[in-house]
Amino acid sequence: MAEQHPQTVPSDGSRSRTGCITCRIRKKKCDEQRPQCNACWSRELPCYGFSVPAPTWFTSKTSWKEVKDSGEAKSLRTSAETRYKLSRRVGSKIGNDTATAPSAHEKGSQPYDSLQPLAASSLQGTNMFPYIFPMEFGGNIWQLRPETVWWDSKIRGLTPDPSSPSNEETRLLMLYMGVIHPITHTFYNLDSSRGRSWMLERLVSTQSLYYSALSISACFEHSLTQSPIINNIGICPKVRRLQNRAICELRTQIDEFALVKSATVEDFIWSGIQLLDVVTHLETLEIFSMLQGQWEIHHQAARKILNHIEVYASRKYQNSALSGSVIGATLSSWLPSDTRRRSLEFTICNFIWVDVLATSTFGGISYTPCAFDYLELLESEIIKPQETMGCLGWIMAIISKISRLEQWKTTQQELMHVPDINAELVCQSSKLRDELKKGIEKLESEYKLANTTSLEEDIRLISIVWAHGALVLLQATIFDTGFNYSDTDQTFVNACLQKLEALPTRLVMRTSWPYTIAGSMASSESQYVRFRGIVGKTLQEAQPPGISWKGLIVMEECWRLQRVRGRKNIGWREGMDSLGARVILT
Repeated sequence: MAEQHPQTVPSDGSRSRTGCITCRIRKKKCDEQRPQCNACWSRELPCYGFSVPAPTWFTSKTSWKEVKDSGEAKSLRTSAETRYKLSRRVGSKIGNDTATAPSAHEKGSQPYDSLQPLAASSLQGTNMFPYIFPMEFGGNIWQLRPETVWWDSKIRGLTPDPSSPSNEETRLLMLYMGVIHPITHTFYNLDSSRGRSWMLERLVSTQSLYYSALSISACFEHSLTQSPIINNIGICPKVRRLQNRAICELRTQIDEFALVKSATVEDFIWSGIQLLDVVTHLETLEIFSMLQGQWEIHHQAARKILNHIEVYASRKYQNSALSGSVIGATLSSWLPSDTRRRSLEFTICNFIWVDVLATSTFGGISYTPCAFDYLELLESEIIKPQETMGCLGWIMAIISKISRLEQWKTTQQELMHVPDINAELVCQSSKLRDELKKGIEKLESEYKLANTTSLEEDIRLISIVWAHGALVLLQATIFDTGFNYSDTDQTFVNACLQKLEALPTRLVMRTSWPYTIAGSMASSESQYVRFRGIVGKTLQEAQPPGISWKGLIVMEECWRLQRVRGRKNIGWREGMDSLGARVILT
């Protein structure tokens, strides 16, 4: 910004009729400095009327009373008070976080304590309205945080001073946009200026999401200077400071989410999804940097947030026209041009991806029930994971069904006779197996299509591998039924292995889950050599292995246990139990 402001906030006083609109709405004294008054600058608020044009929600009102009683004005006042509390707690100046905060892994440091009263049993009589960032109501993101996007051609004239401490954060944000996102979401293209603008606005929409993104960038950057290790990859004091800052900000958001009153169903869902977005970022940092890490704590919190949104919204808005999943209905009701829809789809897809992997890898029985059911979103293609991760949604849906089938088997064992359970299990598994085989045949035939793009071809190849991995999962799920399968049947394992070997090494990192599931069920030394060779070839060709190296560690332990115990049907769960690590295979 052209003008530097002192780090002082004018004393509160009566509302000025010549001050900025923001101060008038807040009933605070405005010093009327241009282009942005001190009160707005110090709290990082849009200075409406000075540096930011009057928003439509202001100009469309016919009286001052309508303005100050509007939801946007109330949100603006809430945001200002929240930022004041934050500035007192953790310091308001970006990059000024020099004090060492408690480690995110220390007892009591997780930000989800406020989620405890969000359990379904304690929802009665609860009123809440989450903190909503004022940009949604007309603030200009480029003017609000110019230091974070100075390199964008639209605002190149707002380049910050090189000595500014926020310049380092700008660099980390650019690293996230240009390196981290393409690694984690290769198929989610941000080549257009509209796509980049959306991602930037999303990343700076709340400070918790902003700092969580920076922590991932700092972790990745530091990892480039380290020798190969298994745990604490890229972790350094800088990463911890950013992570702790994100957790502090998130804790405040959760407190606001749990305590503040009244909202429309759309605002309620949108604000809960903003929390979920931050949680998935914190989860990503754990997955990147650790063999196991604390990813599962964050994921349990994500499930709790979604469960609360579904249960509370269904109860509070039961007279509305919504049916089925409240989140799904809201998503479908938003226009494709609504940036909230894009953000909601992106965040929900990230959650679904990890949840499908978690429940299939460790069993759905190991997680508390969640009222949010995403199966219909996958089957109806409202959520398209192939556009984010590369695997088609119908395959993810079948993997989820296999997990649910296993969970059904476990819960019914004490209620039904074993023959009845086995008969139903075989019937359901046969349907899923046939569906997978037909899907694979269709995918195999699609390579003949002349108009297939390279991106579509990559999705096809990845999906074939995932479908074969799902067949291995299905076989492992019904091992103990005694029907048609034996612990020596390697047909599906070998088929998956062949597809993995034929896969371009640049795509290996997209198949860590099927690679590990199939490799853990391998039963011969020749198979072990071939599975090892997949990661070896990937590294030899200088392609990133992704999380597949973690999968290889799990496989090696499974193979070791097979030799020691003289059994061939030792799978990934026993291998992880032996390692003492629940590895998520993203």
